Amino acid sequence: MSRNNPSSLQSDRQGPDSSQALSSERDKKSHRFRLPWRRDRSEQSTSRASSKGRDSWLILKATLKTVGEGCDMFPPLKTALVGVVLVMELVDTVRDAQEGFEKLASRISGFQDIFDQDLEPISGSIKSRVSIRRSVIRRTIKAARDVEDIKDAFEKLAVLLEKFQLECSLNTERRVEDLAAEALFTLLRRVQGAGIDAQAGEACMENTRVDLLEDIGVWSRDPDVARIFWLSGMAGTGKSAIARSVCRKLRETGVLGASFFCSRGTRDDVSCIIPTLAESLARQNVAYMLALLDILRDDPDIGHHTVQTQVEKLLQKPLRDAFGDSPPILVLVIDAMDECSDAKATRSMLSALIPRSRQIPIKFFLTSRPERHIQSQFKSAQQDTYDTLRLHDIEQSIVEADIRIYCTTRFRRIRASHGLHEPSYPFPIGWPFNQDIETVTKQAGKLFIYAFTAINYVEEENPVGRLSALTELDVAPERPVTKPLDDMYSLVLTHAFNPDLQAPREIQGTKRLLAMILVLREALSVTALSELIGWPVHIIRSTLGRLHAVIYTPAEDDSGAIATFHASFEDYLTSPDRAPETFRINSSGGHEALATACIRIMVSDALTFNVSGCRTSYLPNSWQDFAPISNSLLYSCLHWVHHLIRILDPSSLLSSVDLVLRRKTLFWLEVLSASGNARLALGLLHRVLTAENMRDRLSPEIVAFLRDAKDFVMLGYDAIDLSAPHIYLSVLPSLSPSSTIAKTFWPKFLNVPTYDVTGIHRSRGPLLQMSGHAGIVYSVAFSPDGTRVVSGSWDEAVRIWDARTGDLLMDPLEGHRNTVTSVAFSPDGAVVVSGSLDGTIRVWNTRTGELMMDPLVGHSKGVRCVAFSPDGAQIISGSNDRTLRLWDAKTGHPLLRAFEGHTGDVNTVMFSPDGMRVVSGSYDSTIRIWDVTTGENVMAPLSGHSSEVWSVAFSPDGTRVVSGSSDMTIRVWDARTGAPIIDPLVGHTESVFSVAFSPDGTRIVSGSADKTVRLWDAATGRPVLQPFEGHSDAVWSVGFSPDGSTVVSGSGDRTIRLWSADIMDTNRSPPVVPSSAALPDGTLSQGSQVQVLIDNEDSAPGTNMKPRSAPSERYQGHSSTVRCVAFTPDGTQIVSGLEDKTVSLWNAQTGAPVLDPLQGHGEPVTCLAVSPDGSCIASGSADETIHLWDARTGKQMTNPLTGHGNWIHSLVFSPDGTRVISGSSDDTIRIWDARTGRPVMEPLEGHSDTVWSVAISPNGTQIVSGSADATLQLWNATTGDQLMEPLKGHGEEVFSVAFSPDGARIVSGSMDATIRLWDARTGGAAMEPLRGHTASVLSVSFSPDGEVIASGSSDATVRLWNATTGVPVMKPLEGHSDAVCSVVFSPDGTRLVSGSSDNTIRIWDVTLGDSWLVSQSGQCSTIWSTIASSMRLLLAVRPAHTLEPDHIGTSQSSQTLQAGPEELRNPSYFRLDSGWIKGPRDELIMWAPRDYHHVGPSPRLWTFSDYVSVPGASGLVCSVVPQNALFFKRSSLTPIASCLPPPKRLTDAGRRSGAESIPVR
Repeated sequence: MSRNNPSSLQSDRQGPDSSQALSSERDKKSHRFRLPWRRDRSEQSTSRASSKGRDSWLILKATLKTVGEGCDMFPPLKTALVGVVLVMELVDTVRDAQEGFEKLASRISGFQDIFDQDLEPISGSIKSRVSIRRSVIRRTIKAARDVEDIKDAFEKLAVLLEKFQLECSLNTERRVEDLAAEALFTLLRRVQGAGIDAQAGEACMENTRVDLLEDIGVWSRDPDVARIFWLSGMAGTGKSAIARSVCRKLRETGVLGASFFCSRGTRDDVSCIIPTLAESLARQNVAYMLALLDILRDDPDIGHHTVQTQVEKLLQKPLRDAFGDSPPILVLVIDAMDECSDAKATRSMLSALIPRSRQIPIKFFLTSRPERHIQSQFKSAQQDTYDTLRLHDIEQSIVEADIRIYCTTRFRRIRASHGLHEPSYPFPIGWPFNQDIETVTKQAGKLFIYAFTAINYVEEENPVGRLSALTELDVAPERPVTKPLDDMYSLVLTHAFNPDLQAPREIQGTKRLLAMILVLREALSVTALSELIGWPVHIIRSTLGRLHAVIYTPAEDDSGAIATFHASFEDYLTSPDRAPETFRINSSGGHEALATACIRIMVSDALTFNVSGCRTSYLPNSWQDFAPISNSLLYSCLHWVHHLIRILDPSSLLSSVDLVLRRKTLFWLEVLSASGNARLALGLLHRVLTAENMRDRLSPEIVAFLRDAKDFVMLGYDAIDLSAPHIYLSVLPSLSPSSTIAKTFWPKFLNVPTYDVTGIHRSRGPLLQMSGHAGIVYSVAFSPDGTRVVSGSWDEAVRIWDARTGDLLMDPLEGHRNTVTSVAFSPDGAVVVSGSLDGTIRVWNTRTGELMMDPLVGHSKGVRCVAFSPDGAQIISGSNDRTLRLWDAKTGHPLLRAFEGHTGDVNTVMFSPDGMRVVSGSYDSTIRIWDVTTGENVMAPLSGHSSEVWSVAFSPDGTRVVSGSSDMTIRVWDARTGAPIIDPLVGHTESVFSVAFSPDGTRIVSGSADKTVRLWDAATGRPVLQPFEGHSDAVWSVGFSPDGSTVVSGSGDRTIRLWSADIMDTNRSPPVVPSSAALPDGTLSQGSQVQVLIDNEDSAPGTNMKPRSAPSERYQGHSSTVRCVAFTPDGTQIVSGLEDKTVSLWNAQTGAPVLDPLQGHGEPVTCLAVSPDGSCIASGSADETIHLWDARTGKQMTNPLTGHGNWIHSLVFSPDGTRVISGSSDDTIRIWDARTGRPVMEPLEGHSDTVWSVAISPNGTQIVSGSADATLQLWNATTGDQLMEPLKGHGEEVFSVAFSPDGARIVSGSMDATIRLWDARTGGAAMEPLRGHTASVLSVSFSPDGEVIASGSSDATVRLWNATTGVPVMKPLEGHSDAVCSVVFSPDGTRLVSGSSDNTIRIWDVTLGDSWLVSQSGQCSTIWSTIASSMRLLLAVRPAHTLEPDHIGTSQSSQTLQAGPEELRNPSYFRLDSGWIKGPRDELIMWAPRDYHHVGPSPRLWTFSDYVSVPGASGLVCSVVPQNALFFKRSSLTPIASCLPPPKRLTDAGRRSGAESIPVR
């Protein structure tokens, strides 16, 4: 056998069986995994070459030496290899080593780990062959064989190393699979501490419950019995102790699958039971685990589905996949189901579990009180599906025997333990006496909890005396079942609250602590509770020591949790008819104490920047190694809202709440994000806003802040949920400077990244979002009172939501066996009807969630749509069987025959308001109107749509029908004639799935597959508002609230959203990022987009267009100069005064005329004003008169106001609307009574030339006027007196004046082309003149927030200025082709209207330019921007600096890498993925709002600065580079800044070449 063949060598040394198996297995696995160190044995040479062999020997020695030096992490291997190399040094004189050594070296190289026990024998074998005690002669004689033996030993070494490497590879693969499995298991929301191992309570005492436990054991082993065992019993009968005993016995026999011990207030969420059992079972059964993982990969959100779906997907399917039809072996235990908080959900779980149990190869042991909602499910089930045992029905003598044994054993233990004390306790001989044991046994009746509590009480102190007192309690027969327990609890508390032993303050402290423990949202350890409420640990322990009998206090401070032994104790303390007043606990007081404690923790330094200890922003939360967050802080962040909203009067805490919100909102969100609870943030904020106890108590400032915080969370939820650091790095920068959150937190993070985006509209966010459905939401509807929303979904469930809070009002209504396609409320709101693809219609009680009758069956295919008649007496349905059916809503009986006529699926139906007709829309592209009394068509089908009709609706007056279709249009029809009323409404880019009229019939709402919701003017068909964007999938259903203020939408993204349909509801709209900004180098970016009111075929009114430098086309109503413009106070209309002597009103959204031109003036209209309530319009004219018009009808309200002797140039209403002030070319100012039209006082005289402009202060006390005499004058609005000397500064005529919203400043525009700001109190100049216009400034106006000034000029431009600094906000707004005569902001500040001598009115969208990116301190800079062109960018990659805990920055790289143009041209270098800008290795670089994802022709290219330093409240430093992460540091910026390279400034050459790298200042 050749020694040159390693396989032969192994066979010789190891024997045929082991070597062949090992070699074969190694060959097989090496081929499978393509191990790089394998060598084909056929390639090994059999020749000997001494020189080459020598080299091979040296290579092998060097390889082993290198491996040994590189394995410091595994000392046993290092020691062994050092020994091997030492031996090799001894035989270094070998001359004829074979070439095989080189091959062995190559096989061994790369190995760093092996077990010591495998290597030491090899080292010993080599030593034995090369013993240094041999003589030279003997060594020479045996050298040849030694070489072979040594090579043999090294071959074994190579085999072992290869085997170990293979094991490492397999181990790594298993580890990766384990990590993937763990990630999926995390999604199941497993409840910690729910299993048997975490239960502190005792099991049944030995020799008690013997027969009962044996019966349960027989049941668990018998494969032919029912698979559910329900142990029922009254409170205190020992159910949980039995459950604990059952678990332990099942575990001993290896058949315990998993367990869940419910507990009121801590483990009481039914939806978490099945997921927790599933995960626990998977961790001990591989077959089930593999089946479960398959399901989780397909549906990761299954843990959030309905309990009915959970039973099917988490139990039935994976268990059958794992075990097939084999008899059940394992048992799942669920204890105390009655303690779950949602009775409806518990009922749903049982209704799904019991009938399915026969098909589930596992058994269930369930315990609960015999509550009605639980008992009803067993009573309605077939008897052979479950076994039941009622503890309270067991014979009294059997229970007494067990309690007697229990009492005897416990009392004897008490005697034994007290006997060990020094001095020993003096027990009487024979204690405990049989009579006392018998008395306690009789008192307990069938309640084990009584015996347990009584003996705990006796055990505390003075056992003899306490037992004696205990036996004297009343034992009268036929008392209420809770009486013995109540007496026991009263005895315990009498001692705990004994005024002879404790001061009143101590008693109140005990009650306060009790109240807090009872209302805790989750159980806490002694230490965590101490930190939370601020009580020392020893005080808590001493206080609870007096309650030892009823409250469990863990022995260790940091482990275990404080809890009541039994739920009956809480019932006793909070029930007025059970506990005396002195013992009763006020839950509100407990909530107040805990709310105070939570807020105190959050205000403290415990909640601070980077509280999570995050070290990189490149990784998502799931990959982070976060610092531990204390239990007290985590509890506070999760539950402060729950406690706050349950306080009767929280007024005293609201100032602290305001403090937390304004200082720590972002830090609070960081805790929620890092702890995996970001999903709770929106609901918590919404609860504060809407809770009953908060109404009328929250200040407007807090309300505004909470709404802004909600918008912040909704805007950035994806980023907040995935990555805590990106709350600061991505979401915060995405806000507009006008946002309250931005104003509050930007000053604390001066160098956060900021966006530079041009021409992007931030969509209006929803008021509320509701999530919970596990599939597409196909149908939504408001209740008649607007307080609830009902939804139907692909997940087969109907859900009812609180429209104010977004909370589910009850468990899902389950019963359908296929998709729920349609839902509707009855007119009285008491009933919901649902239609499903299972072919049935179901009618539900909205109060209880119960079915009111058997399903309505009649359609031969799926039901697509349902609706109630206006009187609630009938239901109409449409089906895939192409028919409509009418049903009696009370009985469910069908009425008439099926309505037949459609040739396709009936997608939609609705009753007319009078209930006499029904309209339907079909897949056949037609709409039909039916007579309800006959079932016949009223007229020929309405045809016009070119594709299927998805939705139809009657107008509230029944005269019109609206329809939406897959042809992407909406049509409005005459319901009497069937003729189209207006042209189709066009705007959606995909199928229109749903349409509805507003309650007043003036608007139409539509939802589409293009993911948007749109509002339309029902009369004109023009859009109203911008589309509502936010859904990430098709919008299947929309509807109005009963008052028309809100729109509801349901979507394929599984959410329901509420939107404000109020045009002026800006408080709730999301902040908007400016599109125009002064860049750090002082240059200006492009101007914002505009809306131009024109009427031509090339543009749709109300759509956004770029500003054009060329003259725009005239609106057809304008035939002359637009002298003046104004918004109505609600912002919905624009008023214009023209040189053609008319006044016009326009729809501010669409540009459509609202009324015919108002005619009455004999000369051009020169000025306008609208009263504060919007009811009156005042116009002034060159005819020297003022006209007052009714803004609603356009009629004149009084005779013209006459008195001026020349042109009237300016008008303004007083803030209370009672007066009108006018300025004229007769050099005077006049004040008029707005109701009578009479002058209020003599004319105000003082100017020496034309009064061009007048304005009144916000408080109505001052009037300012600007004149052709180049001065401004201030007047007392009540007396007409001049308040000070004329304000001088302008060099020529003053054409326009305005007060700031706070009345502190005055702005003026002049013929000298400047704008000046004045102090309204002193008359002094507030700043240097604002220069930029090249001709006369004809009009000036403050924005509603006073931060921006708008100006219009004869140079045909509009300009926006920072009112504080005087710096231009953006480039001039260009588009007018002649002088801009008038500019005015909309009431919400988002738009600017301008009127011009070019005969046009233009509306400019200034939401994108409402502020500026560069702060006054110059601290903010743009560090990245969307690139709207395909220019090549140079990205410098700077060394990153790891910030260690010792605050020392250490460079990780000494090189500067560059990503060249070729790499950046490749979109994979930086890419946009689900809103995230990611690096080449999936680094989370930045998150961008959805509105920014599709900007320009190259949206996937991004520019980054070299680095950015972001000091926060405690300091934040990050390095934005593709090769390294963003690192955080909680220290000052100074020592780190020195570690960073100096910023590369943007040179002129670089700017010209298109390379942009904005320096951070």
